[in-house]
Amino acid sequence: MSDTLVETSAESAFLDLHKKLSSSEGSALAKLRGVALNQFELLRFPHSKHEMFTYLNTKGLAETAFSLADAPATVSQDFVASHIYPGCENQYLVFVDGVFNENLSQVEGLSVSLMPLSKAIKDSKLNAYLSETAKNENDAFAALSTAFCSEGLVCKVDDNTQVSGTLQVLFVSTGKESGPVMHAPRLIWQLGKLSEVKVIEKFVGIEGGYFINAVQDWLLAEGAGVTFTQVQADPFDSWHFSKTRIHLNRNSRFASTNASSGTQLARHHYDVRLKEEGAELRLNGVSVLDGKEQVHNFIRIHHEAPQCTSHQHFKNIINGQARSSFDGTVIVNQGAQLTSSNQLINNLMLSNDCHADNKPNLMIFADDVKCTHGATIGQIDENQWFYLQTRGLSAKIAKELLTRSFAKSIIQTIEFPEVINELNGTLLKKLEARNV
Repeated sequence: MSDTLVETSAESAFLDLHKKLSSSEGSALAKLRGVALNQFELLRFPHSKHEMFTYLNTKGLAETAFSLADAPATVSQDFVASHIYPGCENQYLVFVDGVFNENLSQVEGLSVSLMPLSKAIKDSKLNAYLSETAKNENDAFAALSTAFCSEGLVCKVDDNTQVSGTLQVLFVSTGKESGPVMHAPRLIWQLGKLSEVKVIEKFVGIEGGYFINAVQDWLLAEGAGVTFTQVQADPFDSWHFSKTRIHLNRNSRFASTNASSGTQLARHHYDVRLKEEGAELRLNGVSVLDGKEQVHNFIRIHHEAPQCTSHQHFKNIINGQARSSFDGTVIVNQGAQLTSSNQLINNLMLSNDCHADNKPNLMIFADDVKCTHGATIGQIDENQWFYLQTRGLSAKIAKELLTRSFAKSIIQTIEFPEVINELNGTLLKKLEARNV
């Protein structure tokens, strides 16, 4: 079957599936979903020549017949507890198959106001933002996510509020024995002036065979600050797509690290807009891939105002037949003088069959800026490997030590020790000594 026929068939299948959603329930989000669906029809299902999907093969996803969750799945409190990080036991939000589950969450005393999206959308300002975003969506999968969003959650932090401790958000996908299921969680964060919050998000699955297509928005007012870490730990036989929009106003700060273990197809899309002077962004990522696991990052950072700063550093360790890609562009708009931006991607290749693609890019329309970018692809440093062996380490242990050190330089930038400890025992476990 040709790629064109696969894409057309996929579009029809998703459109038919959307009719079932529309006919099954009335919703305050119906208008927003309709706008998103129209945009998806305009964008069409992406092919390999599409700018955003150059390094992805979505044929397997397109050929899969998904269904929608027909009833709330049952998840035990013990399972939830096993994925809550120490220090987050008193404040965490749980989404099950894309829908917020208050009964499994711990929100008592939380200094973040929570409101269903279907209720929050009645606010004219938020409604206008969401409508404009859906109408101008450039990512077919993000449009698809909004089109299938049956409910979302808006988290609001008031002006001058510093949320104590760390808030965890746990996304649990249950899978489905009868066949692949798709869900579309939607989360919106609104931070008031001089507010601060620390958030850890973790994605896990009870069974595989699901497609999680998540979208979230971070809207930061003047002087707001966010420390944010995402942990993607879905099973291999799942699809994980996400889009994260970040809007930074004057002197706001957003520091983020993404740690990915990969799935048969995982894709992270970041769209960041530094809208006013003094905005700061730090975006780091690390993935450790083996077998046929994949992780793809697509990033667009827009410097729209003077004196803003953005830093990116991504590292990938790739073994077996695994694949990674990084497609990142920093756009410095006209008038965004005194911009400071740097972008670095490092890849460590551990086999002859693995694959890494890198496409760092700068588009600069201002003349007083400091911008750099770069990418490296390499194997274990033979001299360092030999040196460690001369100090008594076996070849296997020396190789493991070097690969661990490569990944740890990013993992150690995470500001949550609990996450670091877990990643040292899970993500880095993939790097245990192998036959050389």
